[in-house]
Amino acid sequence: MATKENDKATQQDASEQESSKGGVVIRALVILALVVFLAKPYLFKEETTKDTRQLFKIHGVTMGTTWNASVVASPETLVALNLNGVADDSGDKADQPAVSSCEEFLARLVQRELDKIDLAASTYRVDSDVSKFNKSESADWIDVSYDVAKIVDIALDVSRKTKGAFDVTVAPLVNLYRFGPNKSPLAAFPSDEEIEALRARVGYEKLEVRLEPTPALKKADPALTIDLSSVAKGYAVDIAGQKLEELGLNNYMLEVGGEVRCAGEKFDYETREPLPWVLGVQKPKAVQQPDDLGKPDVYRLLRPAGKDSNAALATSGDYNNAAQVGTLTFSHFVDPRSGKPADLADENDDSPRLGSVSVVSLSCDALSCAQADAFATAFFVLGADEGIPLANELGVAVLYVYRFDPAASKIDEKSSETFEKIDSNLADEQIETLK
Repeated sequence: MATKENDKATQQDASEQESSKGGVVIRALVILALVVFLAKPYLFKEETTKDTRQLFKIHGVTMGTTWNASVVASPETLVALNLNGVADDSGDKADQPAVSSCEEFLARLVQRELDKIDLAASTYRVDSDVSKFNKSESADWIDVSYDVAKIVDIALDVSRKTKGAFDVTVAPLVNLYRFGPNKSPLAAFPSDEEIEALRARVGYEKLEVRLEPTPALKKADPALTIDLSSVAKGYAVDIAGQKLEELGLNNYMLEVGGEVRCAGEKFDYETREPLPWVLGVQKPKAVQQPDDLGKPDVYRLLRPAGKDSNAALATSGDYNNAAQVGTLTFSHFVDPRSGKPADLADENDDSPRLGSVSVVSLSCDALSCAQADAFATAFFVLGADEGIPLANELGVAVLYVYRFDPAASKIDEKSSETFEKIDSNLADEQIETLK
């Protein structure tokens, strides 16, 4: 009997010892789990928190000019977008060939948006909506794409606000001075009779637009024609920029033929700290030297955007498209109200010449790049004396730049009240600051 009782005691002691060991192990595991939980932020760096953003630079050709863009994004985001497909306006995800790089994906995305506007609004393409409208002599509504109708809607609004200084029906007069499709040399300056004959075919009041139920245009004069080049590039920039934002790519700068839209910020590669986009206003040289091609001198630097904002810059300058007949010099900016070039002058006159007009928008939601594009043309036509009071009335940020010589070695400027509030400084001053 004693032996059985001793065996029971021995088994009980072993069981208690085993239970004690199990309790120690459980307590140790609990403590370890608690330590790991508390130390997790320090012991483990999750891959998802790593900043993998890069600055992708892309470029291409559209609308008879070039485009350039810089997009800040992570490769993982771009790869995911490429794999999932990007829908077009109809909602379809077109079957697209695979791309070999993030740059190629972004370039294809932007190019598609820009080409869509070019196809609809070009006067050089016989199949465009604008060309078909210009050829028609119908007084009825003519169906066009939504984009063309929207561009014309923007244009007519700017025409009304500037009392006709901007007018997309001015094409016959532009062609008269050989700035349109007819590039043959102008032997003599047009007579007043020739100008007046064409002015009869011009007038934004003769053009109507509707966006609904179907986008369409209507002309009161069968001979009426339109040229949207003074607003279409800005509109194309808006459309491409909006597509990037729609996909969550909210940090970019996009430029088409000098019209710019930017959003968000870029960053410093070493510190990863955010940096603002910097936009440049070109020095308005009348004569470009070979060394200047592709690398124009910058006159003024602007920082109009912030982390949660988008901004636009549109510049109209006489340095890209000008002509001379005898001693008369002039650019492609024709005043629809007079039918004559807005900056017509005698080359022997040494008065300061208007070189460029820039319009800046601090918010594309309030003033789009398309509107800035149209206003830049209008304010060039108006000149500073008429333009600045109107800009102050409308609250538009406008910068007028005058040159005293063809090389723009001496420059003067005038600006609206709204422009003076923008973070801006001369390029030379910025260079000294960096030194």
